Amino acid sequence: MRWGLLFVLLVTAISLPFVLFEDEVDQFAARAVEAASGAPQLAVMIGAALTFDVILPVPSSIVNAVAGAMLGFLLGALVCWAGMTLGCLFGYWIGATGGTALVRRLMGEGELARAETLAGRMGAPALVVLRAVPVLAEASTIAAGAARYPLGRFMAVTAVANIGIAMAYAGVGAYALSTNSFLLAVGGAIAIPALGYGLHRATAGWTGVTEQPASAAAPAETETPAFSIGYRYPVIFTRGLFDVTNPVLADTLRADAGGAAKCVFVLDAGVVGAMPVLPRQIEAYCTTHPGALTLLAPPVTLPGGEAVKSGFDVIQDLYRLFLKHGVDRHAYVIAVGGGAVLDAVGFAAATAHRGLRHVRVPTTVLGQNDSGVGVKNAVNFDGIKNYAGTFAPPRAVLNDFLMLDALPRRDRVAGISEAVKVALIRDGAFFRWIEDNSGALATFEPEAEEQMIRRSAALHIRQIARGGDPFETGSARPLDFGHWAAHRLETLSGHALRHGEAVAIGIALDTRYSVLAGLLPEGEDVRVVRLLETLGLPIWHDALDQTDAQGARAVISGLREFQEHLGGALTITLLREIGVGVEVHELDHALVAEAIDWLRARRQGA
Repeated sequence: MRWGLLFVLLVTAISLPFVLFEDEVDQFAARAVEAASGAPQLAVMIGAALTFDVILPVPSSIVNAVAGAMLGFLLGALVCWAGMTLGCLFGYWIGATGGTALVRRLMGEGELARAETLAGRMGAPALVVLRAVPVLAEASTIAAGAARYPLGRFMAVTAVANIGIAMAYAGVGAYALSTNSFLLAVGGAIAIPALGYGLHRATAGWTGVTEQPASAAAPAETETPAFSIGYRYPVIFTRGLFDVTNPVLADTLRADAGGAAKCVFVLDAGVVGAMPVLPRQIEAYCTTHPGALTLLAPPVTLPGGEAVKSGFDVIQDLYRLFLKHGVDRHAYVIAVGGGAVLDAVGFAAATAHRGLRHVRVPTTVLGQNDSGVGVKNAVNFDGIKNYAGTFAPPRAVLNDFLMLDALPRRDRVAGISEAVKVALIRDGAFFRWIEDNSGALATFEPEAEEQMIRRSAALHIRQIARGGDPFETGSARPLDFGHWAAHRLETLSGHALRHGEAVAIGIALDTRYSVLAGLLPEGEDVRVVRLLETLGLPIWHDALDQTDAQGARAVISGLREFQEHLGGALTITLLREIGVGVEVHELDHALVAEAIDWLRARRQGA
């Protein structure tokens, strides 16, 4: 039924110009042919217009029709096919290199999102059908690149689909020259859904069953279940989350649960130490909103920092808490604290009963602008950071800006490093904004701090939602610029370094390496390091000079650990320019050492 409807719509779209506007089409084609001069130059111009249609507001259907009118059906169809196929490759490149921000502004967030959703659900058939859909045709090629759809298969599929489109629209333009063009155009329109249908059948999309040749010895049948799960969760910013007059928490849980939500609160001991009234505030809030929240137990306190993530002792304590108070899969585990507590509680919630409902209330800058809004949680094992964990999206993330006032200065500054990181690889304008407001950020001016957190969180969320690999099934970690060294430095320093401080050092190291490798212009490293220093972030720790038993720098082993975490090829994000990251698959250890020497010299000269 679905494919039949698509077939009818596409044929109708091609046929309507002949049925409703026959005279207009004749006149248009006649004028176009009379005006045509210099076929080779005209072919180049039409091909270029179709190639760059991905980023230019060009009505490609009209350009295709002009090709048919001016160049004739055969040559026009060939030029249209070549231009559209090059345009597919260009769009794929934009998506694969993270250049979708400009495209979203030109064609609209909604259109690209719809193309990404369809591509995720339908795969290769979607690429075929969407080639004939205005606007979504261009968006689908970008979505394929962002999702790392196999390039060879992508080009083969789109090249074949473009044959039908080129014939269809070139036939419209050439109608005045050849009465057979109408039949050719309709034939081209039929080819598009027919090809999609064939691909759909070939991949067993109808039943999920692939029939195998039967043998006398062992008849076999392979079943291939296929389903997708959509995730959606609100990320809310507010002030005074547990003030009884603030409806955010009550409204969020009531909407998600469809009534009163059974809750267990787990609090970071550091937060409770700075806000001793917090447990009583939570109890008073639940009492005031009985139709939204039901406490299963008094709020529980856990130690903060890396200690809470050191192995499984705390995880087992949380399991016992859940068992004791009957926390089931319809109950909510609400974690209030820094990134380490959110990680540990999130891991326990994701694995108890195969997944409890989890709500995060990040209380640090780093938690609110990065880790707290994501889908990952983990604990350390045998000294390996985040070795045991899951991908488990929360039911909601509720950020309370007032809680940042309770943070020690060191922790508050450390969280800014993640905003610098995401600005460097995703948004040059945001980086310049951080530079311009570095003084206000260093002194925690509320308006600047809140804007920084919101923008950083939005960039992290966009990568999760639209980056094509939210659960990191590939070998790349595109938002982990500076992190290969940061994770190793945390361990080498005995966790004397905060995560955000280690990230700042990793950013400085990889920025300098980008310059030494010829990727980033000279002087941009100084610019980045100067910003980190102005914000109060470190660019050096003596752990950078530690050596292993063979005399090599111990931090280099962070590359191996970084690769082993995901598997596959080593993939490191570096900088091509401020605001644009680039992925590489090897690092020159000599250049890493040279970058470390540069940082040491800068620290000593400061």
